[in-house]
Amino acid sequence: MKIKQIIQSIEDIADRYGLKILSLDFTDITLFLRIGFSSEVFIQIYINSKKQKTNLALIVADERTYGIDKEGGFYHEHPFGNPSNHIKTEQIEIEDFIVRSLELLKTMKLLG
Repeated sequence: MKIKQIIQSIEDIADRYGLKILSLDFTDITLFLRIGFSSEVFIQIYINSKKQKTNLALIVADERTYGIDKEGGFYHEHPFGNPSNHIKTEQIEIEDFIVRSLELLKTMKLLG
């Protein structure tokens, strides 16, 4: 999928879940985007289509609280409650990550 198509998909997801695009920077092969509620609570999305890499992180108060990213050729999860840990996992769809992040924000009582 091309970067512009991914951006459109994320914009559609944002509309469905009441999120805002907080920042957006892209080239033909890379995307750096923040989607969320404020500069304190957001999901950071980094995509490099050439390297087939998607990094996703839930950020609360300047700290990663949950994430899935690709380093060293494989995907790993930074689990909620211990985000410095690395657990091997599979790539996740962006919308699935957003839904999981919204569930975690409810658990943290940051969403109603």
